[in-house]
Amino acid sequence: MGLFNKKKEPEFNPPEDMSPLESVTHLFAAIQLADQDANFEERKSWSRSIEELFPDFSKNRAENFLNDAYQVLSNQPYSEKSEYLVRILERIKTLLSPEQINSIGPKIADLIEADGIVMTTEMEIAKLIEKKLNIKIIINEDY
Repeated sequence: MGLFNKKKEPEFNPPEDMSPLESVTHLFAAIQLADQDANFEERKSWSRSIEELFPDFSKNRAENFLNDAYQVLSNQPYSEKSEYLVRILERIKTLLSPEQINSIGPKIADLIEADGIVMTTEMEIAKLIEKKLNIKIIINEDY
């Protein structure tokens, strides 16, 4: 009888198989969840960034990727999140043009500042992004 009772676990792409939209969404979701709360302002910031980076994107597809990212990141032990982020950043370096990568810095700063509070964990992720993507993220830490 166990044959019919098995719950199928949702399948998610590993970072190495992600599309550009998916990888950037997972990166932004990691920042949103750094303070344990993805609020409305952060979602709006993500949405604006995705529209600018990928003008021809499907809104439904992007929302699905964001929900998948929340699920993946929420179920990951803290010890695995940093390595997961590094893998996502490597994928972004592979998929995005230098212009797109450079444009991510201000978008990440906007996301981090969106809720009016700059958390230490968000700053740690920003430093990792700067290092791996060789970009500068200027954040107003006076929030």
